[in-house]
Amino acid sequence: MKLNVPTDCDNAPKRRLIKDFIIALYKNEFETIANGIEDEFEFRIIGHKTISNKEELRKYLNKNVEALELTLDEVLSHGKFGACNGTYKTKKEEMFFAYFFEFKSAGKNTIKIISEYKIANHIYSKNPQSQE
Repeated sequence: MKLNVPTDCDNAPKRRLIKDFIIALYKNEFETIANGIEDEFEFRIIGHKTISNKEELRKYLNKNVEALELTLDEVLSHGKFGACNGTYKTKKEEMFFAYFFEFKSAGKNTIKIISEYKIANHIYSKNPQSQE
C-alpha cells in the first residue's frame, strides 16, 4: 500500500498513535489495533452501527476492502481527544474519511471511543482511470 502521511506526528505521542492506528486499520493489522484500544471501547460507524467488542471489530475489519493508497491529510490531538482525516483508494473507489478519538484520559494513550465517517468520491468511483 502506498502511504502519504504527515511526518510531523512523531513528536506528539497521541498524534503518532492515531497515525499508526489508522495505518494498521487499513492494513488490517488487528493485533496493533487491539493493543491500542481499551477492553471496554466503542467503535462507532456513523450511520450504521456501534461495535463494542474486539471479536466483532475483527469481523468488521476483515470485510474492509484492500486499500492501494492511504493519505492522511491532518492528524490532531488535544488533551484526551484526537482526530484525523484523509482518503483511501481501492481498485474501484476512492473514499474520504474522518476519525474522531477519545482516549481514556489526557495521560493515557489507549483509545476509548472511535467515531468513523466515510463518504465515497462518486466521481472517482465511476471512472478511476481518469483520475490517474
